[in-house]
Amino acid sequence: MVIARRLLVQEETPGCYHLISRCVRRLRCLAGTDRKDWVERCIRQHARSMAIDILTYAVMKNHLHVIIRIRPDIAATWSTNEVVNKWLELVPIRDCYGEPIELDKRNKQHLSENRSYVEERRRRLSSMSWLMRLVKQKISRRMNKADEVSGHFWDERFLSIPLPDKRAIFTCMAYVDLNPFRAEECTLPEQARYTGLHVRLQCTQQNIVETLSTATWLVPITDCDTLIYHQSMPPDSHSRSPQSDRTEKWYFQFIDSVAREIKFDEQGRKKARLPRSIDHIFERLGM
Repeated sequence: MVIARRLLVQEETPGCYHLISRCVRRLRCLAGTDRKDWVERCIRQHARSMAIDILTYAVMKNHLHVIIRIRPDIAATWSTNEVVNKWLELVPIRDCYGEPIELDKRNKQHLSENRSYVEERRRRLSSMSWLMRLVKQKISRRMNKADEVSGHFWDERFLSIPLPDKRAIFTCMAYVDLNPFRAEECTLPEQARYTGLHVRLQCTQQNIVETLSTATWLVPITDCDTLIYHQSMPPDSHSRSPQSDRTEKWYFQFIDSVAREIKFDEQGRKKARLPRSIDHIFERLGM
């Protein structure tokens, strides 16, 4: 039986979730670097405008993985003008021809004074349902236009799996980052271009890990280690625990270890794994 997501997810409370959405009939509608690149940019745009943290992601040929942390506590600190500007950046008002209209300062002020309008948009800006709704709508419209077709692009609604603790979070992150490797789309985990792992590796090699969240829109591993928030904690999206011993390099070593384990699919067939003879990821990357 299908249950409404609002009955399963408490979107007024910070929490981590694994979101999955598949293309209709599992067709490879996202195959191709140009398509995957645009999907990645679309996710990045929405993550920067919404009160939602992206832990990692993987753009596959026929489905999409995103691990998020919703932050209604951050959205609650935004002013009315911030809420209006962020929402109009994602969903601009359009004219009768579908072209976006740039509102002047007076019209934006009028919207910011509408309390019900602002509070509803504030809720949407930290909602996983609205994140997936906006992202999937834009992807489907662009891809259908490119293919010169119409109709459904995505298969049913997206799947959301709660991640209640750090063990579940890191295990799921490894599963998502290793998805292309397990599917044999690449020969080494770090070769998967459209994953959060690839972004973290690039930042580490460029020595910009400390500004990972602002430079590349992903949550640093040191922040992932403090994802279970308490009511007494301040609403700071960049707060991190000084006792955290998990770093980006720790995560790379964790990925390398998991990639060497034997995995089986639903039919009992072995999935791709790294042989023991392959060098460690640090040696492969010269780190």
